[in-house]
Amino acid sequence: MISEPSASRNRLVLVVYTAAIFVSALLLFSVQPLFTKMVLPRLGGSPAVWSVAMVFFQSLLLGGYAYAHFLMQLRNRTLPVAVHLVLLAVAMLTLPLSIASGWGEPPNSGYALWLLGLFAISIGLPFFALAANNPLLQAWFVRTGHPNGPDPYFLYASSNIGSFLALLSYPVLLEPMFTLRTQNLIWTGGYGLLIVLIATCGVLLLRSPAKAAELNMPADDSDAPAPSWLLRARWIFLAAVPSGLLIAVTAHISTDVAAAPLLWVLPLSLYLLTWVLVFQSRPLLPHKWMLLAQPLAIAGTVILLAVGGEQNLLLTLGGHQLCFFVIAMACHGELARTRPAAKYLTGFYVALSFGGMVGG
Repeated sequence: MISEPSASRNRLVLVVYTAAIFVSALLLFSVQPLFTKMVLPRLGGSPAVWSVAMVFFQSLLLGGYAYAHFLMQLRNRTLPVAVHLVLLAVAMLTLPLSIASGWGEPPNSGYALWLLGLFAISIGLPFFALAANNPLLQAWFVRTGHPNGPDPYFLYASSNIGSFLALLSYPVLLEPMFTLRTQNLIWTGGYGLLIVLIATCGVLLLRSPAKAAELNMPADDSDAPAPSWLLRARWIFLAAVPSGLLIAVTAHISTDVAAAPLLWVLPLSLYLLTWVLVFQSRPLLPHKWMLLAQPLAIAGTVILLAVGGEQNLLLTLGGHQLCFFVIAMACHGELARTRPAAKYLTGFYVALSFGGMVGG
């Protein structure tokens, strides 16, 4: 039976880590529409801006995940906490968000590279620091010795709920209610709060026993072999397919169906929702149902591309979104089903983000 102090500590660990991952995801995905809106008057609202921005965000997400994976290979527990807090603090010095000076009008040629450079110089460091938080905090959570540590992937659902809410709340709440400057200041305040939460996560980790993770780890997990390269390649492929479809369906509905502002929020929100659903302990939509529906979704996409268009706007928009959702659910559900033991968690997320970048 768990003692009362241990139960209280476990509740505190769960609340603080869940809050930190949620706030981090909220900031990570709200910075995308926020900064994109800042640069749109200079660049115009072409779908090319969104496509290049997505490539930038996915590439930097991979960099953040690789950085987290590297930190968690270190034997010393204090060093990863110290290094990451220093990174967050240095990134805080670059806020509030702004377009980097010296970047005037876009050139006639090399537009995509110019845009990537603008994003990297302007928001690269804070975005990179935020990108590392999800796998890093999950790996710390495992090492706190919390009873849920052996299967921390439920925290990924919390992360994607934060991302999902950020994307939906921006066009509905933040954009109509606040000026761009106020939105920027709110985001900066949220970043400061996140640093406090992550510092608290680090303190909880360092106060845990050195071998805390092994206390709750099932024998099968502690002895589990490293994932094979074939399995890693499968993870990359399964992550790449929905990511590529996300870019494709967004570009299609934005250029060929309806060029409405922020229409890209819909497919990206569905994409994030699939991650939330598949990593629940009891998924609302069984994985086997999605696998059975996937061939129908692929056939539906082909039919919509052949007969859809502006004349059937609602049918085309709704049909593409539904088919995309089913295919993404099938791929992401397979990733959730084949996820590795907790000690290989950061490598799993590197494979996922690499697949996302390749697909993008």
